[in-house]
Amino acid sequence: MRAAVMYGAGDVRVEGRLAPQIVEPTDAVVRTVAACVCGSDLWPCRSMPATDTGRPMGHEFLGVVEETGTDVRGLKAGDLVVAPFTYSGNTCDYCAKGLHISCRGGGRYGFDGVDGGQGEDVRVPYADGTLVKLPVAADSALLPSLLALSDAMTTGHHGAVTAGVGRGDAVLVVGDGAVGEQLLPDVLDGTITPGRVFDRTFTLDQTPDAYRAMADRQVLKALITP
Repeated sequence: MRAAVMYGAGDVRVEGRLAPQIVEPTDAVVRTVAACVCGSDLWPCRSMPATDTGRPMGHEFLGVVEETGTDVRGLKAGDLVVAPFTYSGNTCDYCAKGLHISCRGGGRYGFDGVDGGQGEDVRVPYADGTLVKLPVAADSALLPSLLALSDAMTTGHHGAVTAGVGRGDAVLVVGDGAVGEQLLPDVLDGTITPGRVFDRTFTLDQTPDAYRAMADRQVLKALITP
């Protein structure tokens, strides 16, 4: 598969990598339909030390489940899902408190042998506790707004402003890795359109250009379509 990999500050490449496979029985392999470059991706793009191995990039994505491990019960091949910006088991004491980002068994995409979201496929650990099934088709015009629920609505004030979210509206808790399922109905019926935060679309091969455009403030948030 092809995926974006960062080798150091300002050095983002799209290259061929081994396609992900099921490693743990709680894993799922997801074919990416939409991803993006987040503002937090620019931090390592400005300061990451050079490395020979590189780091797979991207933590906001949605896609279609291609395969599940034997312990995955809530998902099946063909389901369209959105992923929070971290993966979590949703069973530990921190998850019970809504602190999924601190999950005792969780982690971040692009580290510890887990793929990044800016690629053609992603192995998602703890699929049942992490992925949220979406009630739309993979070619739905709502995909950008549904993608925005994975992180932009959590960590980006710009996302809230652009989407028209105001005082008193239900929003995600900053630092919580869970997708804002409470916002799904509002996206589905058009009450809010957080996808407007994506003001330019790039192909996967153009991902390095997307990083440069965001770093140069030419783009607010770049949508990636593998």
